[in-house]
Amino acid sequence: MSLGDHFKQTTWLGYLALPRIAVGFFFVQFGLQKLNPNFLSGEQLARQLTRASGDPLAFHRDFILNTVVPHAHLFGYLISYGEIAIGLSLLFGCLVRISSTFGAFHNLNIFFAVAIPNGGAQVGLNRIFIVLQVMFLFASAGRVFGLDGILKKRFPRSWLL
Repeated sequence: MSLGDHFKQTTWLGYLALPRIAVGFFFVQFGLQKLNPNFLSGEQLARQLTRASGDPLAFHRDFILNTVVPHAHLFGYLISYGEIAIGLSLLFGCLVRISSTFGAFHNLNIFFAVAIPNGGAQVGLNRIFIVLQVMFLFASAGRVFGLDGILKKRFPRSWLL
């Protein structure tokens, strides 16, 4: 048996369905909490990013302070509706690879701009979410108890599913 044959073996991914659904629930919940006038106007987001000067990556710190903070109104909408979209995708198991990519990117940005400068439990929570979303990405976790499994039967050659 060659090394390539090991990667072609099928396995049941049911053990990833529960964490995928839980992470999706949290994303929907966090996104719905941000659908308030303070966050959507950009006030709350700008306040949360006041400590972004402690971001360890210089290019990321410059992007946050020079682009996100001045346009906090736009990014408030992108963040809140983006979290809801990622959460719904994970909940229903539809296009999980795409949503996990965006989710990991989103949590990586929170990790560097908010969690590291503030410290505390946010650091661990964002690490867990990043690791889980990378696992969902590579394992194609939406194929079990999700719409990706139905779509994979219809489009067997699609790399998205």
